[in-house]
Amino acid sequence: MTTAPGSKRARRIEEAVLELEGIVAVRVWELPSRVEIGVRVAPSDTPADALNRVNELVDALREGEETWAVGLLEEG
Repeated sequence: MTTAPGSKRARRIEEAVLELEGIVAVRVWELPSRVEIGVRVAPSDTPADALNRVNELVDALREGEETWAVGLLEEG
């Protein structure tokens, strides 16, 4: 699951995060000087492990002085 069409960069981020083990849904918000990522974790994985994998990935994607925040999406 991904967000509605956004920027090419947001789509690339979503695709990269979805390839990580344990991630079943992702949503990306691009704000001035900030990127926020929400993920839904597979029931077979632990949220802490999945969030660690996402944080490792986004460290490589971050540009300049941007702030990135990663968290869990609520069900519903």
